[in-house]
Amino acid sequence: MLLLASLALTCSFLRPKRPLTWHVTLEIDGTVPDREAATKQAVKVIETRLDAVGVFNSQVEAQGTPPNGRILVNLPEVTDRERLKKFLTVEGRLELMHVVSPPSPSPPQSYGTKQEAVVALGGNVPSNRRVLPYAERSEPATSSRISDEGRERKSWLVVESAPVVDGTDLRTAAAFAANTGSDDYSISFSLRPAGAERFGDWTASHINEYLAVVFNGEVKSVAYIKSQITDRGEISGRYTKQSAEDVALILRSGSLPAPLKIIEEGANK
Repeated sequence: MLLLASLALTCSFLRPKRPLTWHVTLEIDGTVPDREAATKQAVKVIETRLDAVGVFNSQVEAQGTPPNGRILVNLPEVTDRERLKKFLTVEGRLELMHVVSPPSPSPPQSYGTKQEAVVALGGNVPSNRRVLPYAERSEPATSSRISDEGRERKSWLVVESAPVVDGTDLRTAAAFAANTGSDDYSISFSLRPAGAERFGDWTASHINEYLAVVFNGEVKSVAYIKSQITDRGEISGRYTKQSAEDVALILRSGSLPAPLKIIEEGANK
């Protein structure tokens, strides 16, 4: 499955052996305390992501001595520049987080606005809580299947700030068709042994409580823990084949150390 997904994205992004015809200059968020270290780590992640989609003849260079937070990426022509730029700049930060809510069978506690959630916390968000947006569906998932199928409405959730596990615990991720003949795709993932052990211990002690799948600071799905979950799970919903494959590749490639933005784009002379 992973091989097929990689081949499909290779074909869609790149015709091999093309010259480096264009470039983008990226800049790391200025609030990052150690910009040199963050720049070096971001270069490695970008190189991994380009390799993952088959863009092998590219150049990724940190700017400045020492690196000053800017990264120059020289690229061959691709069939979808906008898709590739988004692929390079999305953080790719995955977190599985405990939802602050009464347990099932009560529905997960949600709020119509962020302010309502803050008021429920006493007017201030404590350091051990986060208030996150959620494109809520009509029915939560059960067991190890994490789904956001159903009718969508925007709401807000309160979660514990420390994730149960995050992207650093990820072993692999892959896109797959949710149902035979369906256009909806999902992402399956598995955890490394240490993360799986920690996740298994946590889920065993939180039966009937709610777990949020958070991607780049947004809740993508919510499940209640019906039984112990160890090393596998799914992120399901209204993903297209392309978007599910992109998310899976981003997760496998690792998250960026800080937000990146494109500050310049142009043709190579």
